[in-house]
Amino acid sequence: MAGWSCDEVESEVVTQLLAQPRRPHLRAENEGWSRFEHSLERVEFRRGDVMLQLGSPTDELFVIREGKAKTCCASAGGHELVLDFHCAGDVLVEPALFDSAPAVSTTTAITDVQVGRIAREDLTRWLALCPDVVERLLGCIARGESRSHEMRTDMAQLDTAARLAKALLHLSHRFSTGRHGMQPVVEDLTQEELGQYIGSRRDTVNKTLSCFAQRGWIRVERRNIVLTRPAQLSRRIRVGTVMPTSHR
Repeated sequence: MAGWSCDEVESEVVTQLLAQPRRPHLRAENEGWSRFEHSLERVEFRRGDVMLQLGSPTDELFVIREGKAKTCCASAGGHELVLDFHCAGDVLVEPALFDSAPAVSTTTAITDVQVGRIAREDLTRWLALCPDVVERLLGCIARGESRSHEMRTDMAQLDTAARLAKALLHLSHRFSTGRHGMQPVVEDLTQEELGQYIGSRRDTVNKTLSCFAQRGWIRVERRNIVLTRPAQLSRRIRVGTVMPTSHR
């Protein structure tokens, strides 16, 4: 990279990182996990179908094979908040699954979704026989908790534009299917869902996206957002940190 400017180097690094294939939460890397995966019952959901319902008994685990979904809850003011988005390779497991408690959130299909399903009783037998399945599920729960903590921290430390820029980079890495070539893209999400994800109103998201587009950082195409200059979005995250107020 001799002779490159700092901006060119940063842009190349971000592009290469986003171009790397996302490692799914669960992968069939050994015989034990492969047997488990093949034992799952195939189930299909249509767009808009509820896959897990808040307050309902939690007695099944899903592994997404195709499609996208979102997990939501309601705020104290009654507004819907998106806790996470899911795509192929992700596992949908409520911590309440292991203590027979009701679900604490609702998961809905964003697109048509195909999953592998297993009941709690059958899962319990697999957990007793296959330590690899235990390790993977614990890892998935831990990553979910880590992501939840990161989002709460972002709400306190980043302004709206920085949170949106970070969400676009994160979701493009997870959701991009390669239909737009090497350019990272956020697919199949509405501005309303993005607002619910970062804790902001739809009109604020719309204005911020328009600002990003005017600067040439993104290109909005119906339900797709193409990241044309991801390095600039990355830089916007850094400058969007909210400085704590000093008390004297």
